[in-house]
Amino acid sequence: MPVSTEKNFDKKFNLFKEWLTQQDNFKDKGHLIIANESSIASGFSNETFIFSLNENDEIKNYVLRLKPTNYQVFPEYNLKLQVDIMNCLFERGFPTPNIILYESNDDILGSEFYLMDFIDGEAPTDNPPYHMDPEGMVGKADKEDRRKIWTEWIYYLNRIHTLDINDLKLKELDKKYRNNDPLDIDIDYYQNFLDWGMDGEDNPLCNNVLSWLKENKPKKNNSLSLCWGDSRPGNILYDNFKASALLDWEMASYGDPISDIAWGLAVDDASSIGLTVDRLEGSMDYKEALALWSEYTGFSTENYNYYRIFSLLKFSVIMVRVAKKLVFNNIMPLESDFYKNNYISNFLKSEFDANNS
Repeated sequence: MPVSTEKNFDKKFNLFKEWLTQQDNFKDKGHLIIANESSIASGFSNETFIFSLNENDEIKNYVLRLKPTNYQVFPEYNLKLQVDIMNCLFERGFPTPNIILYESNDDILGSEFYLMDFIDGEAPTDNPPYHMDPEGMVGKADKEDRRKIWTEWIYYLNRIHTLDINDLKLKELDKKYRNNDPLDIDIDYYQNFLDWGMDGEDNPLCNNVLSWLKENKPKKNNSLSLCWGDSRPGNILYDNFKASALLDWEMASYGDPISDIAWGLAVDDASSIGLTVDRLEGSMDYKEALALWSEYTGFSTENYNYYRIFSLLKFSVIMVRVAKKLVFNNIMPLESDFYKNNYISNFLKSEFDANNS
């Protein structure tokens, strides 16, 4: 993962140390040790730091996550909602991180932030994609353990999607999605996201797909559920191929839960087939994933293809800003057209053309 230029470790950690040692839960507990090396390359859309604290001669690891400053990938970030969702799921026995504190005052570190316990585990790699990484946890695993990666993903999606949203008390999601069409909200969001990301330049492919999504909205939908949003094995930490942490809730919403299945499978295919690389043996195919999910939840899979196209559209829109951030960070040349000509958008085009042939 490319390093974000807006991370200033020394300055932010000095400020954070001074602030943390004044908090009741951390007074006289010890001192901050240098940030873990993994912090340098973590959190492309958020700023994420892993650090250690000496507590009575015992070393304990924590994770600090900040709302991004300077160049943003997403047009808006709601850190408090992410905290609320993780707290809600943690209270219900899900392996989301234990949030120790949330701070909305952006005068302390320059942006709002939250602190959570560090959880041991390893996630399938994004860079390079795990189907192309023979030295990563997925590449080294045998096919039985690779299958566990996928069954764990499906297991927790099933549990998330069958939660009663009336009991979750997620007020921000209630206000946004209740008594509204969640699909309309999401389509409008990505249309605005695209317009913002393209800075006035046209993107014919994405605009054509958005028009198609508006014109072909499903007539029947599954009941409203909590949706992870960025739902995929790459956002799960695994300890001995059992899920130890469900991460990255910045795309969470209420909506048709088939969108979560579609996203995870579409992203995986785009990052393998879209790069002309075979999926690793043991990876779950879409038919089995849909069958396992539908059998447990009782939800319909009828609209899978629609949400698969929508997922690839979302990924392509996000890639506009990710690619431009690479230019901003001097990792790609200024004249690069990677923001609209990349393996994600190319895969979207092939899938969209095949779907409409």
